[in-house]
Amino acid sequence: MGMLTTEDQYVEAIERITSEIKEKPDNPELFLLRSQNLLKLEKFKEASSDANRAVELGAGAEAHLVQGKALFNLGRFVEALDAFTKGKAKGGANLGKLDQFGQWTSWCEDRIKKLVLSGAKDPTNKTSMEEKKEEASAAATAVSASNQMPVPKIKHDWYQTEAFVIVTVLVKNLKQEDVKVDFTEKTVSVSAPLPSGSEYSLELDLCHPINPAQSSFRVVPSKIEIKMKKVDGIRWSTLEGDGAPPSVKASIPGASEAAKVPSYPTSASKKHDWDKLEAEVKKEEEEEKLEGDAALNKLFQKIYGQGSEETRRAMNKSFMESGGTVLSTNWKEVGGQKVEVKPPDGMEFKKWNQ
Repeated sequence: MGMLTTEDQYVEAIERITSEIKEKPDNPELFLLRSQNLLKLEKFKEASSDANRAVELGAGAEAHLVQGKALFNLGRFVEALDAFTKGKAKGGANLGKLDQFGQWTSWCEDRIKKLVLSGAKDPTNKTSMEEKKEEASAAATAVSASNQMPVPKIKHDWYQTEAFVIVTVLVKNLKQEDVKVDFTEKTVSVSAPLPSGSEYSLELDLCHPINPAQSSFRVVPSKIEIKMKKVDGIRWSTLEGDGAPPSVKASIPGASEAAKVPSYPTSASKKHDWDKLEAEVKKEEEEEKLEGDAALNKLFQKIYGQGSEETRRAMNKSFMESGGTVLSTNWKEVGGQKVEVKPPDGMEFKKWNQ
């Protein structure tokens, strides 16, 4: 039997938890765990129901977080806002990864405001806060009712370099200002309105910590690209999970050449035809007008992809040995000797203990 995919693992976990719930029907932690796995499978109605049951049984802030996310994805923004507000009041903002409450509250308020504005016939007509809430709730209910058709499954994949993990979400024709991405040390949340009118949401519980301040995202015609800065210089064996055991550091001398090039694991339930995927986005990516570091990185990627085996070996060796300060394509120059660190002009290289 082959290895289970991430999706298979969520299904298996749900089946196991369901059996436990039959024996312990009043255990809030079991309903919370099942709701979290249902959320990962994008079964938002079921996730909302389980999270609500967990709250009724006395679960804390995290149950409100799951409930809010599920309701948000169902287009029930007013109810989602209420869930996030209650969760934050229970101390959610002070519980590590649960500091997502502030960001999700902001996203709900933004969606509600847009619904109210889109349904307002007379912008100058002043209404009470309760009327606005009722108006937004009615609009959100209408949106939810109109989105009963299944939200199309949007694929995402990831790869990594020595310093970054990059997640690519294959959704087209979005605007940068419409995409919301929130980083914490161990989570990434993505939200975006789709052209169909439904809401796209992606929740990742990362297997290793990242640096939120040095992480970023960009939106291009063919995809959303999320770039996360690693805290530790280790190779991730998986995107989500507990991360054990971590891979060896990429900079250890003697590491295989295969370990030095970007790897391409996937969150999908089947293997990708990378040639087909490349063909789908190649034309759009070639038409992107990149500047600065992005243009330079694209040039290096093109050289690496189209170069000979010796060219790739030279680029890997020079980059690794110089600490990223030298990138050579000439194997004859770097193959027989160690490539020394060459800091930028005006800077001096020192070892960490000097």
